[in-house]
Amino acid sequence: MATMYQALYYHRNTTTSAAFHPYLHYPIYFREFPEVNPAKLMDSAKDTLTLLPDVEACLNQLVNSPDFSKNLMSAAQLSKTATVEQLIKSIGIKEIPKISYNPDGITLNFDHKNKPPHCCYLSVQLRWR
Repeated sequence: MATMYQALYYHRNTTTSAAFHPYLHYPIYFREFPEVNPAKLMDSAKDTLTLLPDVEACLNQLVNSPDFSKNLMSAAQLSKTATVEQLIKSIGIKEIPKISYNPDGITLNFDHKNKPPHCCYLSVQLRWR
């Protein structure tokens, strides 16, 4: 069984929990984590919630309009980026996503561009193949 003791980090002059394993010839140090503060995480989640209506509008348009989905796929397959962007803008969303696509699907990255707090983005990846 491992024996616990307080070891001194030679390069930081601070003590930390460590253990000696019976078959190892060196101590095993346990990391000390700082106290958690969820404020930044909560702010990021709140900011991301404001992106959800735009994401929902895009997904609803794709689900409910076969013509729209077909036009989007056709334009992407022909590498008509301007047409793909125009189709997404035509949905009437506030935050226009950064759009990328490949033969397997499309990725829509929603963020607040240069608006503070620059904390988060929401990525939606959809497959068509």
